[in-house]
Amino acid sequence: MLVSVKYQAINPNMKNQAMRYLLLVIAFFAYSSLYSQQNCLKNSKLYFFEKTVVPMNFTDRLGNHPEFPFLQKINGVTTVQAFLDAINNPDNQKKYNREFNAFDLLLRNSGFVNGYRDLNESNVENMFVKKGIVGNLGFYDKQKDMISYITVRLNPAGEDKAGVAAWKLTTSKGCYLYILHTCGNAFYPNPKANNAKSGGTGKIVPVPVPISGSCKIATVETEVKPLQIKPDTINKKVHILINLYEAELVAARHKKGMYDTVVTLIHHVDTIGDFRSPEGKAMKIYANPQSNKIVVCKDTTLKFLSVLTIDSSQANSTDPLKFVYADTVYKQNKPKLQCKNKIEISLDGGMSFNAVPRFNSPTQHSQTDGAHPAAELSIAQIFSQWFQAGISASYISLSYQDDFPYPGATPGTYSKVTLAKPIIPVQLFGKFTIGKQVGWQSTIALSVGYTFPMNGKIENNGTTLTTTPGLKSAPTAGIRLGINYFFTCRFGIGIQAAGQYFSNQGTLMKYSLFALPITGGLRFRF
Repeated sequence: MLVSVKYQAINPNMKNQAMRYLLLVIAFFAYSSLYSQQNCLKNSKLYFFEKTVVPMNFTDRLGNHPEFPFLQKINGVTTVQAFLDAINNPDNQKKYNREFNAFDLLLRNSGFVNGYRDLNESNVENMFVKKGIVGNLGFYDKQKDMISYITVRLNPAGEDKAGVAAWKLTTSKGCYLYILHTCGNAFYPNPKANNAKSGGTGKIVPVPVPISGSCKIATVETEVKPLQIKPDTINKKVHILINLYEAELVAARHKKGMYDTVVTLIHHVDTIGDFRSPEGKAMKIYANPQSNKIVVCKDTTLKFLSVLTIDSSQANSTDPLKFVYADTVYKQNKPKLQCKNKIEISLDGGMSFNAVPRFNSPTQHSQTDGAHPAAELSIAQIFSQWFQAGISASYISLSYQDDFPYPGATPGTYSKVTLAKPIIPVQLFGKFTIGKQVGWQSTIALSVGYTFPMNGKIENNGTTLTTTPGLKSAPTAGIRLGINYFFTCRFGIGIQAAGQYFSNQGTLMKYSLFALPITGGLRFRF
């Protein structure tokens, strides 16, 4: 039967003064290294070594139970920058949420105040851990959802001859731990075990123990199931945030749209309370299972020391609950569009008919000359939605036919009498509007002004006679009825019918004529 024991071999021949000085210097540096590490923050099981636990000779290949799989070499983590990128990758943090939270907690318990955020290129080194070194090696048991550490002598298969490749993470105080390349597991060497002297090698070696007839070999196995601890209640905070909004359609101030949506916060509640919750911070207490063969003799007392470890890297249930409620009420009534225009310009074109003078003679006759082109341009000041006033100028032709025997006319034929082509009435008008500013509307306008006739003449059979109507300028008045449709506050179309009275007098006779121009066109507002 072989058991592992620690022993220290002392060479009795080392008595010279120089050797003693050398030993004192070595002891001094060893003590300095141990003292600096003792000042480090070590709140993880990674740094706890039980004196009675014999390290297991670990010769398997690494990677069967990866503790932090997002840091494994097979996932492309081969450089310091790749190591930092893998840690700060949001996809890794989400995919390996359990393992990443445990990694962040391990860093905080190792002296990295801000956890993984404290890691940078200056405190991450690519190194080799010497084979045969004794220390704690991490692992993750997914079936039990347990992250823990075992004490091993590190001799894994398949590693480089130079040693086991690892990332060395060092705090600002010089405290460190290792993350092995192949498995992504944490490792920390046992300073006491690796500094112990045994035959000058610093290793623990097996020593044969004779078995007498009164002793027997017994196999002892221990198994401890993790104990789930959860407090009955905990005082939790709750953050309640309520926002109520009101949305309203208002008139747009740009060209392409007619309405804008204005959202107003009408009620806001932001309060923090607390309540008693049955969900506390979950913890697991467990011990590593052991299997040992020991020599049992008469009157033998067995004493088993199981190291209990608390895994508190579960989700923090003391975080406050946050409830956010938001709702928006939309007003159903569509607001009236308020156009702010001050000027309206109208440009119309169409046809005009005029009345025919009647002679008080059974032998003289007159008749219509048909329709003629007509146009109008008007500019108005907009005083309100329903009233505007302005000035207009029109283009109208006045003509008729009669069989009066003018000098040079063929008897018994009709002559074309053109009183004015054109006659231009320039008028002041007031217009009343009924309807929407944008959309359909009807109008009625009253006008008064003065006319300017031009190009009066009499034609018979294509010949212009020497006699002329001699029409004079005179006052005029009119009334217009119209229908418009505005697409926006600035642009629309319309059609109108007008009745225009002319009081002009001529050299041949006195006239009292009416014209009926029917026109349509464009409307512009500014």
